[in-house]
Amino acid sequence: MQNELALITPFVAGYLVLASLVFGSFINLAADRLPRGESVIHPRSHCRSCGRQLNVVDLLPVAGYLIRSGRCATCKTPIGAASPIVEATCGALMLGAILTFGLWPGGVLGLGLVALWGVLVTSLSMRRRADGLAR
Repeated sequence: MQNELALITPFVAGYLVLASLVFGSFINLAADRLPRGESVIHPRSHCRSCGRQLNVVDLLPVAGYLIRSGRCATCKTPIGAASPIVEATCGALMLGAILTFGLWPGGVLGLGLVALWGVLVTSLSMRRRADGLAR
C-alpha cells in the first residue's frame, strides 16, 4: 500500500500545483472585475482594450502570458506583469507547502495559503480602486 501511495504522490502534487495556477488566474479575474462592480462569471474573459474573447492559449496560467509576450494577440496592448506574478505565486505557495510538509498536510496548507493570497490580492485591488489609484 505504501508503494502505491509513493507512486501517485508526485501526480497529486503536480495536480495541486496546476490547480493553484488556475486558481491564480481566477484571482486575477476577481481582482480586475470586482472593484469595477462586474460579474466574475459573465461575460467571458476578454481584452479590455479591443474586446476580443480570450482563447485557450490566452487563458493558460503564466504560459499564456509568455506565449503572447505579455500582450493581447489582437491589439498588442500590454497585459501587465502582475497577472503572471499572481498566478506563479499561487503555484509557488502550493509547491512550497507540499515540499515543506508533504502532501498531507502540505496540500491543505497550500490551499489555505492560495486562498489567503487571493483575498489579499483582491482586497488590495478593491482598495486601490476605492482610493482612485486603479484604472
